[in-house]
Amino acid sequence: MYLKERLAAREYLIGAGIYSNSPELLEWAVVGMDWIWWETQHTHPDWQTTVSAARAAAALRIPLLVRSWTADGDTIERLLDTGAEGIIVPLVDTVEQTKRLVSRCYYPPLGKRSVGSIRTERMEADLNEWNRRIVVIPMIETPEALENAERIAAVNGVDGLLAGTSDLALRLGRYTDPYSAHLRLKDELQHILKACEKSGKAAGVITLSEEALQARIAEGYRLICAGMDVDHVEASFKRMKGVFDLALRKLPENDG
Repeated sequence: MYLKERLAAREYLIGAGIYSNSPELLEWAVVGMDWIWWETQHTHPDWQTTVSAARAAAALRIPLLVRSWTADGDTIERLLDTGAEGIIVPLVDTVEQTKRLVSRCYYPPLGKRSVGSIRTERMEADLNEWNRRIVVIPMIETPEALENAERIAAVNGVDGLLAGTSDLALRLGRYTDPYSAHLRLKDELQHILKACEKSGKAAGVITLSEEALQARIAEGYRLICAGMDVDHVEASFKRMKGVFDLALRKLPENDG
């Protein structure tokens, strides 16, 4: 079953965020996950690295969604031509923007996407099959997008909305850090969730702590990114450093 179909079936799905842009780390980090977030908005991978990530994801049979840095149609098409199974697009504010985005994600007759990528043709030659599997997720990150969330979610071809808590908190004057932004957006997170529920679309979010993950699932968020690889690596090494320091303090020469 495609990720798109699982979203439509209202499954709860957990994904691994790959912020390091390392296809090798991807292969370790995504074990047991339902999907992969490949970051390009705030990182700087070259095109071939993104293709390598898409190849690794395909070999593992885990769908990869690319978080783009733009809603530009030509760029969206090229990102999908890497073999990614979908796109997460930041700063989508209006229905008009959403419709333009959707049109560039699907092949005719559903959209205007151009054919010609050797990579996607080798993966799946049937363009109608690609239309059945491509996932399109606009991000809600501004007051304007929040106001239009219900109408954005209702656009045909959109599979869900993703709450961009950091940027939304920033634009509402409530930002402190990425780890606490969600605590200042309780009403806004409910608004996005209800917008998705009204049109039968999935509500998605990044969770940077176990507590946030549990809270969002309890609320009804179903597309969960369980943080980024770099955060988990940092936390793991910090934990080991703490164990190291404690072990040193327990050495006999440190008694007394």
